Amino acid sequence: FGRHVYPAQVSTEGISHIPLADVAYADACGRKIKLLGRAIRREDGKFCVYVAPHLVDGEDPLSGVEDVFNAITVRGNAVGDVMFYGRGAGKRPTASAVVADVVDAAKHRKTKKYLHWGPGDADLVVSPDTLESAWYVRMNASIEGVREALGEVSALARPGAPAGEVAFLTGPMTAGVLAEKLAGLGTPASQIRVLDKNH
Repeated sequence: FGRHVYPAQVSTEGISHIPLADVAYADACGRKIKLLGRAIRREDGKFCVYVAPHLVDGEDPLSGVEDVFNAITVRGNAVGDVMFYGRGAGKRPTASAVVADVVDAAKHRKTKKYLHWGPGDADLVVSPDTLESAWYVRMNASIEGVREALGEVSALARPGAPAGEVAFLTGPMTAGVLAEKLAGLGTPASQIRVLDKNH
């Protein structure tokens, strides 16, 4: 977006804490859990930049990105969604990137190469907690209690689920609103954003 974002401003959450139970629930509703890095420019000009697991619809091309492959999806005003896909790890892709950087440095060794990024700002990046999204939640509660707290939700099922465990998809809301609504039911075992089909 033409402005510098400092690493400390990027909220990060990994996937090492996600158990197979969540993978099974995601599969049951036609989705996959993917670790996504997102950069969103809001209408007020501020950026929401973060890395976190998401439930991605099985029909979304991002759901098929596996192993050493990476993908970048860009949404443009005129072009719509464009996806760049390729190997992001391994001997040859890494060697190719290193050689390209060395050649680029050699080409510009007597001149400076400008990236034309504006400076960063402490107020430029906002927390992903301000971003509304649907959520996948797994917790020990009754579906009736969940619906009383949240309204209509989509209940999920998986083989071998223990008694008292419930998993569901919510409508769009911020993380703070979700926490407030679930406060009387207990702490979720898992809480993962659902990627909007329109990104």
